[in-house]
Amino acid sequence: MQDTPSTSRTTESSESSSVTLSFWHRWGGYTGLIPFISLSLLTVADLNFALAALISYAALIFSFLCGVVWFVSLKRPQNGHIALVALGGMLWSWCWILFSGIDWSGIAGLSFVLLWLYERRVLSSDYGDQFIQLRLWLSSGAAISLLAAFVF
Repeated sequence: MQDTPSTSRTTESSESSSVTLSFWHRWGGYTGLIPFISLSLLTVADLNFALAALISYAALIFSFLCGVVWFVSLKRPQNGHIALVALGGMLWSWCWILFSGIDWSGIAGLSFVLLWLYERRVLSSDYGDQFIQLRLWLSSGAAISLLAAFVF
């Protein structure tokens, strides 16, 4: 029996939701929060480099996350908006570095939240339950750190 497009799509979705993250995926993700938390705390101490370093790191990580979205867009070319979100997000985070005279921490924190909401709504079948849950914790940590730097 041949797979029809709808059958193969269902099979791919059910396979991706059963993806298990390794220890290294989780470890790498959570250790990636260390610069967010430490640089956020250093901004409270009002060290000149801390905010610029935090925004640069946030832009790097946000661009990486948009690269993950870009990969999904290669698997789902019929959904052009996925590629637009990926490319737009990469360029958006580059603005955080280019226009360094602006305190981007609050906007960057909100951007992490909005990207996660988009991924949960549109890409969760591609990501799988474990990865979308990990992304929730990591994006929350990044957003909270950035928003704390903005407030304090």
